[in-house]
Amino acid sequence: MKVVVIFDILEEYREVRNELREFLKDMGGEFLQYSVYVADLDKSEVRILLKGIEKILRKGGGRIDIIFPCKRCFSNIKTVDTYRI
Repeated sequence: MKVVVIFDILEEYREVRNELREFLKDMGGEFLQYSVYVADLDKSEVRILLKGIEKILRKGGGRIDIIFPCKRCFSNIKTVDTYRI
């Protein structure tokens, strides 16, 4: 299933933010923007992701939103990217 992770970690917790980014990459997350990653995970990997995110966020302040769009919704995402125009 597709999982979108959006986070806002306070600047004073830069190490936490960096640890979260590395964890998301290790989980197969694809960098979309500075604070947005998307991954394709199975149910057991989602459990690992949620536990890992909770563990990391306890080390500092911030907010993490985890979105589970259905296949139809994910396929309907439109992107306007000036870097590719």
